[in-house]
Amino acid sequence: MRLKMKIALLLCLIGAAMFTGAEAVRSLRQPADRQFPAEIYSRFARNADSAAFFLRRDGAYVAVYPGRRARDPVEVTRIELEGLRRADRAMIEAGLPVASRQELLQLLEDLGS
Repeated sequence: MRLKMKIALLLCLIGAAMFTGAEAVRSLRQPADRQFPAEIYSRFARNADSAAFFLRRDGAYVAVYPGRRARDPVEVTRIELEGLRRADRAMIEAGLPVASRQELLQLLEDLGS
């Protein structure tokens, strides 16, 4: 009888470990709707037509572009994309419109800290 209880307990523990491991792996992959903060991005996107600058990716770094369709950046910053939070990285990947030079400096300071 004791052997059956030990085997049942062992099977329960194995099942719990497998479930916990699967949930841990699943939590590493964020659903697409949670990666991109649409409500925050929309605040910036409203001014996309009149934006003075755009923050976009240039290799592994954040770069400042003079317009939405500009190919060459005005400046490539030292801010590494891998060092940013997932939400910030997603907004930079999408192209973050910036209305003014003051807003640009503030955003770069926020991203760099």
